[in-house]
This record gives sequence, C-alpha cells and structure tokens, in this order.
Amino acid sequence: MPALARADAGCPGAGYKEMQMDAVNAGIGYENKPSGIEGRSFEFIKNALESYAVDPSLMDIAIRVVHAGADFSLANLIEANEGAIDAARAAFSRGGVIYCDVEMLKSGISRGECARLKLTPRSYIHDADVREESERLGVTRAMASVDRALDDGVRIFAFGNAPTALFRLLERTRGGASVDFVCGMPVGFVGAADSKAMLAESGIPSIIIRGPRGGSGLCAACLNAILRTVEPL
Repeated sequence: MPALARADAGCPGAGYKEMQMDAVNAGIGYENKPSGIEGRSFEFIKNALESYAVDPSLMDIAIRVVHAGADFSLANLIEANEGAIDAARAAFSRGGVIYCDVEMLKSGISRGECARLKLTPRSYIHDADVREESERLGVTRAMASVDRALDDGVRIFAFGNAPTALFRLLERTRGGASVDFVCGMPVGFVGAADSKAMLAESGIPSIIIRGPRGGSGLCAACLNAILRTVEPL
C-alpha cells in the first residue's frame, strides 16, 4: 500500500495511467469514471427508495441527500412545505445571491449550475465587518452574517451548520424582512431541530431535514438537486 500511495516517489516516469494499469494487471476491478460512479450510485439509491414512503416531488432531492450522507434513513426526514419547490425554482431562475451560512456549504453548491443560472453562493461569515458587528452586538458571527445578507437584499438562504443563523433569519422575517426560499438543514443537538421546526411552521417556502441531523453536504445536495431542474429567465 505505501508504494501505491506514493507511486511517483523515486520514479519520475510513473504516473496516474501507469498506476491504473498496474491495478488492472493485479486483478483489481473498479469503476473509475466520475459519471459512471455517480450514475450507478443514483440508480442504486433510486431503486432502494422505491420501498420508502417518499413524496414523488421530493424524490430527486432524496436521492442526492441519501447519496451525500450514505444513509437511507435521511429520505424520510426531508420535508417541504406547500409550494416550496416551485418557489425555489422561481427564485433560482432569477439569479442573484444564495446566502450560505458557512464556506463548506458554499463549496458544495454546483459551480456549473450557478454559472448557468447567474447565481452566486456567498458566505459572509469571515467578512471583517461581520466579525466586528457580532462582537459589538454580542451575537454569533452567523447571526451577524444573516443581518448583512438581508441588508444586501439577499432573498435565498441556505443553512447547513448554524441554527443561530436560522433563528436570526426567522426573527428578521417576523420583523418584516422578505425571503423567497430557505433550505434549512443546520446540524446539532442545541437549537438545530427547534430552528427547523420553526422554519417549517413559519410559512416561508422551505425545505428541511427534521430533527438534529443535517449538515453542509446534505444542504448542498438538496440545492443541487433543485438547481438541475431550473431554466433561467
């Protein structure tokens, strides 16, 4: 295994193709094309989910979320309020900024789909003025980042990490802030489940994963599933 891990060490002529051939010659058979790996994975998941009580309108999202988490039980935790998917598609088709509570979520959203739809995933969490405002107010940077995004006119929000940020958004919408769509999937044992339950009851078009489970990877998977179904205006 050490030789495979560093096949080029001390051997300038060795490269990736040579490593592949060595693996084949050694009798190792595996799928090594990205599209093939993804396609087979999605087909396997879709077939398995036929025995689950998944709303047909959420099937594409469920497939990608299960794929991201390698966990079929996630399929039955996904909820969307009435009209949420249509609202998300309409919001995405108009382009603009997608607020992301953390950089990891931003990194997981498809660059190609965003470019096609003129969308820009944006995380404010490390901005200097956000840090200063959080210190001044005595709140989390995630909360201050929501304030900044709303001040910038952002209307699409995605949460994969910080329940305090989602709580802040709900506070601001009660105060009159306008939001077009929220993907709410913060993870954790303190506040995550409650923030998502409040979001589901708020009337804001939203998709959530019930309970404490969630995460940036799952949130990005949900967004990517929807993005692929949108046509730009």
